[in-house]
Amino acid sequence: MNLGLISLVLLLAAIAIGFARNCNVGILCIGFSMILGVVYGISAKDILSGFSSSLFVQMVGITYLFAIINGNGTLELLARKLVGLVGKRKHLIPFVLYILGFAICAVGPGAIPSLAIIPVIAIPVAMSAGVNPIMAAIIGDLGVMSGRMSPLTPESAVVSELMKEQGMSGSTIPIMIALTITALVVSAMVYIYYKGWKVDENAGGEQEKLPAFNRQQWMSILGLVVLAVGALFFSWNVGLTGFIVGTALIVLGAGEEKKAISAIPWNVILMVLGVGILMNVISLSGGIDIMVSVLESIMSRRTASMIMAVTAGIMSFFSSGLGVVFPTLIPTASGLAAGLGVDALELVSVIVIGGTVSGFTPISTTGALIMAGVAQQENAEEKFPQNKLFMELFAVSFLALAILAILAFTGIYGLI
Repeated sequence: MNLGLISLVLLLAAIAIGFARNCNVGILCIGFSMILGVVYGISAKDILSGFSSSLFVQMVGITYLFAIINGNGTLELLARKLVGLVGKRKHLIPFVLYILGFAICAVGPGAIPSLAIIPVIAIPVAMSAGVNPIMAAIIGDLGVMSGRMSPLTPESAVVSELMKEQGMSGSTIPIMIALTITALVVSAMVYIYYKGWKVDENAGGEQEKLPAFNRQQWMSILGLVVLAVGALFFSWNVGLTGFIVGTALIVLGAGEEKKAISAIPWNVILMVLGVGILMNVISLSGGIDIMVSVLESIMSRRTASMIMAVTAGIMSFFSSGLGVVFPTLIPTASGLAAGLGVDALELVSVIVIGGTVSGFTPISTTGALIMAGVAQQENAEEKFPQNKLFMELFAVSFLALAILAILAFTGIYGLI
């Protein structure tokens, strides 16, 4: 049988097994690549050429730095101080959380740690202020999703590399703008559904008095500034800069190296790089061309963007956007664009958006964290029944996917 077709079948098998057995899809992909190498005579050198050392450095470097900064409490205290700026205008808390989520994600760590940080902050803050905590956490995480394609994030590095392999510019700024537009529309719908302007004035007491930043935290903030300025204005490699700044913070006593290394999301990094190895085999064997042909058969110029968006969103219900959806679908963008006469960047944008904004289901990390955070609050089962919350989070995911499909069909993303 054709190697390209076999490798595609094994990719689907890896995704299915990973979902069913809770296994790391990337590790399965590495194993399947080895089997293909033995059966079809592919050399180890060709198989390993799919391992991106530059991507590895970027992802490990930046997550190492933010594990240090998060570990010493800098991000949480900074977030609480920013939320506290609204004072008595409590109905503005969701908007502040959106901006906060965007900022925390965009300055470097990306969505993976930020999606975990925001609910931890948003839910207790919202409860004490009399604001719906579910709404606050969802809108805060939508802000995180908006900042996911900032040039400083590990996710941006993945998408940029996939784009450059197809001869595209590699800039993720237009994708970030498209993602922000989508997230803002979804946020507005969520705010209206939960009647965000209604605040329980009897909730909470005096405003929480927050401590001042300590020496470690001020050094961490300075490290963030160095990272942002170096990457944006001097084109420093984000990963290498993350290692340098992180090491400096460790030497200066602003963090613990052992804890920082253990906090790096190794499972996600292995997933991304492992899928990349199998995708390289798929590419070398003509599997990408097969994928393009199948997608072309069900698409037209008018529907290409919408179908790709929905495909990415549905895939992300069962697998990682960063680890599986992006590496699988983005390599088809240039071929589909050439065959259908559409914009390749538009297709990449809807793939990224679909693999991002539909991630609120309770079976996803984001949805699970929101459910867990709400469940920890006083009288949670009475105020926010778990069964109802379970369905609401599914509804938000489908709402986000529906909004994405409508915007894609109307051609909004093609204008960016």
